[in-house]
Amino acid sequence: EISCSLVGSEMCIRDRHKSITAAEYDAAITSDAAIYKKAFTMPEYKGIQVTVDKSVLNVAESDVDDYINKNIVSAEATTENVTSGVTADGDTVILDYSGKLDGEAFSGGTATDTTYTIGSGNFISDLDKGLVGLTVGQEYDIPCTFPDNYTSDLAGKSVIFTVKVTAIQKTTYPEITDEWVVNNKESLNLSGDTVADFREEVRKIVEANANDTYLNNTFTSAYQIISENIGDVNYPQDEIDSLVEVLNTNIESEFNTYGSYYGISDLDTYKKSVYGFDSIDAFNEYATSSAQQYLLQKMIVTIIAADNDIHVSEDEINSYGNDLAQYYGYDDFNAIVDAVGSEVVSEIGYEILYQKVVEFECSQITEVEQ
Repeated sequence: EISCSLVGSEMCIRDRHKSITAAEYDAAITSDAAIYKKAFTMPEYKGIQVTVDKSVLNVAESDVDDYINKNIVSAEATTENVTSGVTADGDTVILDYSGKLDGEAFSGGTATDTTYTIGSGNFISDLDKGLVGLTVGQEYDIPCTFPDNYTSDLAGKSVIFTVKVTAIQKTTYPEITDEWVVNNKESLNLSGDTVADFREEVRKIVEANANDTYLNNTFTSAYQIISENIGDVNYPQDEIDSLVEVLNTNIESEFNTYGSYYGISDLDTYKKSVYGFDSIDAFNEYATSSAQQYLLQKMIVTIIAADNDIHVSEDEINSYGNDLAQYYGYDDFNAIVDAVGSEVVSEIGYEILYQKVVEFECSQITEVEQ
């Protein structure tokens, strides 16, 4: 299921343009920039000196191998549940568990048919380590002590988890041969017929990704210099309020999913405990600060775009949206808009705009190599 958070942030673009269309987005860049210019004085952003690390552009054969293994071979792998054997570190297992404190079950301590990778650290340490060396199908009692800093009243408590591993997941990966390449090149959107062709096309993908990493790292350094030279900022309050609302909505969704795992039954306690705050007031200050940081970047990016004739077309938004639709299994971009709301148009538009500004700003800096 797709959600409104496409730009890789806890927040998304839910501002004055909630109902904007793809055709209208480009004009909004100019109108937004006019508003944002009243919020602060934009410092010089062309010709600034930025220390860059070009080593990320060096792509080795091992990088190609890693990409193939993580992004292609793993997607073509087959998995079966083996109902015999003994568990080992790194195994992905299916298990039932029930935790008891002084003989009584506690909230969030019981589950069935749970999939877990031993050694991942997603369980408390004692339970994670206790899953090694268990015979599939047998029941075990594993003594565990919750860490002293655990975020619930279970902190420091000794409990017993009754555990039964019902299966170990075994994954088989395909061998990359010329025949495999021919049979899979259409689904992978590749053109070659041999392993050598396949690896060369993958190398180009890895090199493009490395270049994106280089540009984004360089822009991050440039942005830090730009933001440090900005004085007082008069943030548009409507956008700050909207971003804080989005952040709180996302955290409430987290709480509804994971609250019981932490043994937390109310949202305020979840916000304080999981995010490490002493009070709700402190959390609210964090939420406002996060919104300001996000909005400041959006304002800077929008001003740079408007002042340098950087545009986002309707076709670019629709193309990006249709790619998302294909990836997430929707009929087309309109189906995504119907599912999550029209604010997704602004979010996609901003993602495209952001990448264009990254490329532009990186072309304007003076590089100082490490």
